[in-house]
Amino acid sequence: MKCVLFVAYGSGHIKMLIPVAKALQASGRAQTVVLALTTAAPVARAAGLDVVQFKDFVLSGDEAALARGRHMAQDLGGAVGDPHESAAYLGLSYADLEADLGAATAEVEYRRRGRQAFMPVRTLTRILKALRPDVVVATNAPRGERAAIVAAGRLRIPALCVVDLFAIDEVQWIGQAGYADRVCVLNAAVREFLIAAGRRPEEVVETGNPGFDALNAPETVAAGHQWRWQRGWGDRRVLLWPTQVEPVVHPFDGRPGDPTLPGRALQQLVQWTLARDDAVLCLRPRAGETPPDVPAHERIVITGQDLHLPTLLHACDLVVTLSSTVGLEGHLAGCRLVQVTGSVFDDAMPLLRYGIADAAVPVQALPSALDRWAIAPRRTAQNLTPATQRVLSQITTFL
Repeated sequence: MKCVLFVAYGSGHIKMLIPVAKALQASGRAQTVVLALTTAAPVARAAGLDVVQFKDFVLSGDEAALARGRHMAQDLGGAVGDPHESAAYLGLSYADLEADLGAATAEVEYRRRGRQAFMPVRTLTRILKALRPDVVVATNAPRGERAAIVAAGRLRIPALCVVDLFAIDEVQWIGQAGYADRVCVLNAAVREFLIAAGRRPEEVVETGNPGFDALNAPETVAAGHQWRWQRGWGDRRVLLWPTQVEPVVHPFDGRPGDPTLPGRALQQLVQWTLARDDAVLCLRPRAGETPPDVPAHERIVITGQDLHLPTLLHACDLVVTLSSTVGLEGHLAGCRLVQVTGSVFDDAMPLLRYGIADAAVPVQALPSALDRWAIAPRRTAQNLTPATQRVLSQITTFL
């Protein structure tokens, strides 16, 4: 039987590939294996998928690399879920860095960039030679996933890159000719962006993001409508603010941020809501975050993480965000979307330019944007179900 290797790290990246891997496994068209990087392993195993990791490909002669990896894991601090995997991932990745740059330059690069310096093509080549997949599917992340696609290209194994959002930074490599045989993207605007960067039109396919497929499931839509009805919100205009934190400086390029920006935006939202009898403001703090200090009022509601986000989105009419992906999810669920600009992450989340936000305004212009868009009718929620099947159809063209 043919074999397809999926490569992803944790967070939203593994969640984007799991629906595709499960659909392929259920089809019987190919054996599926997931190279689960860092925190992706327990997520992929819980989905019932076969998982391999860096530690499964350690060879005689890797002892020095593993010893370095164990030391590096200790330096990272915090709890390490799988010390053997951490030692293998860090140690083998650093060994590749040394082999590529030399010991002195590798040390300088790791001190400067940390794990962002890694692109372990040599180790991924070792893994691909051991597994001998017929197709490699990886996300747009810049380390192991990028290395997997580069290694696949050198070994003449067909490869697909599945892009989660806008490829703003990743265009540096995804936009290059020969990087993956097929690139699957979120929407037409991202496709045009990559074509303008130099990709051939037939190489870039608008598929959607399979990680969002469940967003508009009929039971989710119904649960959102019921939650709204139970609260008697009916014809009121329901706004959602997912709480966000703005850093003092950008974590990668050092540009100064404005930590007061989220609080000022929330203050505008509260004032606008309280001035209108038909408005409701929902606040959704992040997991483990202390809820913001807002006036006690029946039309200002703090929701917990126990309420499924897609359900909440189908109970709301409009989302206001700085750079949270909740804004994109809200748009896909049919909400209107207003983005507050001025964040150091504006460039990475160009929601208006990509046809997702209805408005992108500085914080002082937020009330006027709400006057226009909070009363606008909801969009028709997009039918996202085909995203998994669209990506799957691209994979099967190489089987």
